[in-house]
Amino acid sequence: MDNHTNRAFDPTLAPPPGPAPTAALSHGIAIEYQALARSFSKGDHAGVLFLLASCYYPTSGFTIFFEENAGKYQLMERPPTGVFLNLVTYYAACWPTQGVSFEADDLPKQVTIVDAQGEHVVKVRHWR
Repeated sequence: MDNHTNRAFDPTLAPPPGPAPTAALSHGIAIEYQALARSFSKGDHAGVLFLLASCYYPTSGFTIFFEENAGKYQLMERPPTGVFLNLVTYYAACWPTQGVSFEADDLPKQVTIVDAQGEHVVKVRHWR
């Protein structure tokens, strides 16, 4: 009998995890964007900007998110690590990712969103 078959799993014998994958511009398929402005108290000229993105990948395990950089917004992706399914999987991202504690006094009419396919100018619509 093999000595290895009776041993319990010992995590100290497992190989160390590899480095976390770095984020890169999204290569999502069929990406669509929306930019919305919602005013809570200051009228239609002021408010909070919200960005939405949706797409799909041929596998599970991706993470997509927005980053702001030099006045533009980047849709980023972090690829899966470990086990993932070869199954078309749908994703959504929003910005801001956490609450905003103030309304901007002046909202843009359009925003530029960058992904791996290039720059996309998205008109900002009112939330209503």
